[in-house]
Amino acid sequence: MRLPYSLLLTVLLVSCLATSALAQGTGRSLDIQPGARQNGMGAAGVALDEDATGVTWWNPAGLGFVNKSAVEVTYAQLVPGLANDVSYNFATYVHPMSGGGAWGVGLVFLSYGTSDRTNESGTVLGQFGSNEVSPALYYGLKLLPEMSVGASLKFIRIQLAPDDLSGVGSTFGLDVGALYRIPAARLRLGMNLQNVGPSVTFLNEDQKSPLSRNLKMGMAWQAMTGKEFQLLTVADFNQSLVTNKFRTYNVGLEIQYTDQIAGRIGYYSDPLGEIKDLTYGLGIGWKALSMDYASIPQARDSGLPNVSKITLGYHF
Repeated sequence: MRLPYSLLLTVLLVSCLATSALAQGTGRSLDIQPGARQNGMGAAGVALDEDATGVTWWNPAGLGFVNKSAVEVTYAQLVPGLANDVSYNFATYVHPMSGGGAWGVGLVFLSYGTSDRTNESGTVLGQFGSNEVSPALYYGLKLLPEMSVGASLKFIRIQLAPDDLSGVGSTFGLDVGALYRIPAARLRLGMNLQNVGPSVTFLNEDQKSPLSRNLKMGMAWQAMTGKEFQLLTVADFNQSLVTNKFRTYNVGLEIQYTDQIAGRIGYYSDPLGEIKDLTYGLGIGWKALSMDYASIPQARDSGLPNVSKITLGYHF
């Protein structure tokens, strides 16, 4: 779908204004959660360290417990049925180090689609794409046998309009996380401080937009561990550091049969964004391959259907 240039700018302007209203900061690609597994459980994943997405985007401290290489990719259409070229893409790769710990790389690409560029008389001069791109480096290591720390360094480039219209801005961000395991209680506790870095400038220095800085805290409890069935419960709390008005509450559970199939359900609560609804998902594994699906609600008054996220993974 190709939106007219003026309409696209209006949509993007509203998005930027909503950023201030919802107090999330700028850079929507930094807020969208990858990983269909985590999304199926209410978008909770700060304390999960079993998959490549969990130990990079959700909490790089999980890299301290990584013992095998893995790759994962996530895809989602963000406004299905309305603008099919508005999509979110995430890819990550992790690799353990011989001296302990692990490193990883990741890439986020958020596409707003293509638009016609017109002059004052309405003549089409060409087309341009609007998007956000964010490559990242991750590293994590153990400080204690059951405690690890990690960090990520990401570059963020946001293109809302052609560069000659001052529609391009860039900056970098830093994540710092910690993860603590309590084996006797089958409990994991995680924390991740995300997107600490300089603001993004589009027009001039007086109109800076801060990054979507936030603090995520979470827990994961293995409620049941059997020969074939396992039950996992998770809970996250996310607080914006741009303003205290924006926060989310996330809970979920996963029932897994061996390593072949898993069913997930969760609850996502964003009071300011008017999102309070169930999430659900399904996971299938076969040897080294995995595929996960999740359905995530949008704002109740938006009239938009749930967003579906799909994650494909492979461990070496």
